Amino acid sequence: MLTIGQTPRTDIIPSLRDIMGSDYDFIEAGALNGMTKRQVDSFEIRSDDYILATRLNDGSEVKVAKRVIIPLLQKQINVLENSGIDIIVVMCTGRFPAFKAKHLVVTPSEILHGVLDASIKGGKLGIVYPAVEQIDHMEHEFGRTGLELYGDFYSPYDKKGLDALCDRLKKEVLDLIFLNCFGYDRNLKNIVYKTTRVPVIQSNAVIAKVLTELI
Repeated sequence: MLTIGQTPRTDIIPSLRDIMGSDYDFIEAGALNGMTKRQVDSFEIRSDDYILATRLNDGSEVKVAKRVIIPLLQKQINVLENSGIDIIVVMCTGRFPAFKAKHLVVTPSEILHGVLDASIKGGKLGIVYPAVEQIDHMEHEFGRTGLELYGDFYSPYDKKGLDALCDRLKKEVLDLIFLNCFGYDRNLKNIVYKTTRVPVIQSNAVIAKVLTELI
């Protein structure tokens, strides 16, 4: 399980185990492992960068440009492959290029887009991002004929403004809500559903269920 931040991901791995059961061995790796917060904060963010939100091992949130993360992920993949790993999962819903690997490297974005395409043909889709900067890319990532999009954001790391988020989602009268971050948990899904009474897709839960078919 390869995070774009630092391990351990105590906010994600337990819920994956709950879904997949106890028959699997999980090895965690992180693109930012071994770095201090000062080092991470020193990475340049350009105006045209796609921003990724993640967390460090102390639980604090950081934002890093995707172009910086990609080679760091590849480095970790190389290490994992040499340790006998069967399947590597990038724990991020963002789009990534094909990584160089001998074994399977699962990037959730394509799977989740397939689920969305099959679930909602028309109507109004709500997409919740972990960073407000990502909303600007929403139409490019999810736009298609007959589908109206509403974008919002909520950080799974500082967890502020949940009630306000739910109120906004409810007012939009959506047909489906997509929690577009691997860090969003079952508790968030339940709260959003209870408020909106609209079907909610929890990214990491979908991927966990797919993994039980791959392994």
